[in-house]
Amino acid sequence: MKITISIFGVALFLTACSEPPKPQIPSLTPEVANQVLHYNSKAEGWIAHAKGQDPSCVYQLDIPDQTSHPAQLDFSHIVKCGGRVSPLELDASVSFEYDKDTQHWVISRFSD
Repeated sequence: MKITISIFGVALFLTACSEPPKPQIPSLTPEVANQVLHYNSKAEGWIAHAKGQDPSCVYQLDIPDQTSHPAQLDFSHIVKCGGRVSPLELDASVSFEYDKDTQHWVISRFSD
């Protein structure tokens, strides 16, 4: 019985003293991506410009599988108008990066 308690005590001690696991980067969801785009003044201004040319224009991102927990995701051709890829003059691209300090996804690059 004493041996079992000792082994349990050592295991508990080792668990308590080991480094905590590194936090995993949460997946970028379509909802979070749209929210971040909405709160970026350049991105919000660009979609307003695109909607001025064609009111059916929206941002549409094809979010990839993120099981590897990437810290950055790049997207091109993110403007769709009427369900189709927008004309080149209305197109845009964006890069999202996970900010470990604030623990949020942010836009690291937006280009029209």
